Amino acid sequence: MIRSTNYLFILPILIILFFLLSCATDYNKYADRYYQEGLVFYERMEYDRSIDSFKKVLEVAPYGTDNDLVYYNLGMAYFKQRQYGESIYQFTEAIELIPEKDNKRKFEVLEWRGNAFQKNKDFDNAIRDYSSAIQLIPTHEHLKNIYHNRAWSWIHKKKFDKAIEDFSSAISIDSEFDASYYGRAYVWYKKADLQRAIIDAKEAVKLNPANKKYDDLLYEIKSSKKVDNQALWGPFIKGGNKK
Repeated sequence: MIRSTNYLFILPILIILFFLLSCATDYNKYADRYYQEGLVFYERMEYDRSIDSFKKVLEVAPYGTDNDLVYYNLGMAYFKQRQYGESIYQFTEAIELIPEKDNKRKFEVLEWRGNAFQKNKDFDNAIRDYSSAIQLIPTHEHLKNIYHNRAWSWIHKKKFDKAIEDFSSAISIDSEFDASYYGRAYVWYKKADLQRAIIDAKEAVKLNPANKKYDDLLYEIKSSKKVDNQALWGPFIKGGNKK
């Protein structure tokens, strides 16, 4: 009699557990569908629809194990929509959910939150995120971009020496990084070091002659009354075959 009573007590629990498991499976199914939809809309540059789909994932599966990816993609979609404040919020939510040892994923979110802070003119927090990313993985393949972007944040804070240091770090990683030659030329120009500004501006134009912004900066520096002839034209170099 005692055994049969125990069975009667356990049976409802098993039924409830089976029902909850079935619901969880359905939630995962819908969450996966909405997530894939969000990725498709993002690739199509339909960012509003992408945001709606990612939000539905969080509604259906608010405690999903991969929700850091959902928040990250939401942050990226808001970034594309120029909604930088909302983008920062989503990236912050993503960082809080990233597994502690997953440094690669955390690096990527820190990089993009730093970009969002910079777009939002919050240069102190941008520098903080870029610095955290550098410290996290000092050999990451995106490191030159981090140094480059942090340099522009230093420029906005009038920390020109730090900006030069970061542009130089980016160039040391990629000696053909034209954007950092341009950035460093701009800083040398701001510091009135016109000879160095000329050298870097010329290198930027040489590496990417189609970029009008580079040519404009070179022209502006050359037009400065402070530039002497040697700085303006540089030493004579004998012609030869280009390699």
